[in-house]
Amino acid sequence: SGSSTPPSAWEQTPKAAAPGIPGFVYGDLPNRIIALIIDGLVLGVFFVAIGLVLGAAGLSAGLTGGGRFDIVASLLFSIIGLAVSAAYFIYSWTRSRATIGMRVLGMQVGNAFDGKTLTTDQAGKRWIALWGPSTLSGALNSVPDIGNLISLAVFIYLIYLLYSTAKSPTKQGFHDTYANTVVVKAVRVA
Repeated sequence: SGSSTPPSAWEQTPKAAAPGIPGFVYGDLPNRIIALIIDGLVLGVFFVAIGLVLGAAGLSAGLTGGGRFDIVASLLFSIIGLAVSAAYFIYSWTRSRATIGMRVLGMQVGNAFDGKTLTTDQAGKRWIALWGPSTLSGALNSVPDIGNLISLAVFIYLIYLLYSTAKSPTKQGFHDTYANTVVVKAVRVA
């Protein structure tokens, strides 16, 4: 007999009911942080490779001989890093509903209203709300005086994201409500 659930809705593995969506619970903050750490390690490999390529091309982001900062290399690294980060998260959320870190922990992200796979627009909004300020901070961190102020503002914003996620009954932080998304975790049946 056929399934009444559309193929783009939440992919259920266990049969146990849980609050929110049947077979799932809302993704809790500790698991989401661990998933982001794993994703950071995955992206770190790409960033090291980008740095090696730029170094081999004669560009090195950071201080050069005599203490001079190479702004061109830093800007190029930031732009490439921004593109790689956006591609990784947006592609993962729209194609497999989860990043590598989320998959390791049995989580996925979907449309908050019906559980369908995120559209590219939703994934882009979610990425901008989650990583846009940090990316801006990284690019402008080397600018005297303003860099430290921007870093402080981004730190406060990240605390706000953690707070808004922890306080929400559906564990939707600002970035989730902005993009109309929700993170869920499959219920483990012992």
